[in-house]
Amino acid sequence: TEFPYLSQAIFAFQEVEGRDVFLFAMYVQEYDADCPPPNTNRTYISYVDSVGYLASKPQGQRTAVYHALLHGYLQFAASCGFEHAHIWVAPPTAGVEYIFHGRPADPRPPMAVEVLRGWYERMLRGAEEKGIVRSWSTLEEHTSGLTSMRDFPLFDGDFFPDKVPEILERAEQSSSERRESPRGEKGKEKGKEKGKEKGKEKG
Repeated sequence: TEFPYLSQAIFAFQEVEGRDVFLFAMYVQEYDADCPPPNTNRTYISYVDSVGYLASKPQGQRTAVYHALLHGYLQFAASCGFEHAHIWVAPPTAGVEYIFHGRPADPRPPMAVEVLRGWYERMLRGAEEKGIVRSWSTLEEHTSGLTSMRDFPLFDGDFFPDKVPEILERAEQSSSERRESPRGEKGKEKGKEKGKEKGKEKG
């Protein structure tokens, strides 16, 4: 099955001393109502990138500004009929850039996944408080109730398909552990004993 989509690049500039400074970029894939399931009415934020040139008073407002830009896009997407937005949270490794290339050297180590995830979670909590989104969850939580891989949304060039075997393996392992747990066996034995006792009483 093919999943047609509209690819968009969203940029943010700031005028600084009479010049436009490119600060923020976001790539999205929009799968509208005409796209077949399970991608129907889903938008996928595939890349978000920025550079530290934002001029603000007081200083240190990058997170607030970038969260507001993401809120604005999510609100726009909802007004267009999109019901789900997916964001891939994976910081680039050392030496790899998503959108901005040739940026100034940064002595800091690459951002950890947990730090970036926390950044997006704060953004989503803010969007939820403002009524922009109804709820949000992780990929595993979102797919926990799926009974068929045909219900799993797949996006062009993303990493979701690579995660499918891993998710299925963890789900199977978790299911096996529940079946083999000692507590479960004891529960079965107790149930059998009680059943026998009740049967004797009735006889």
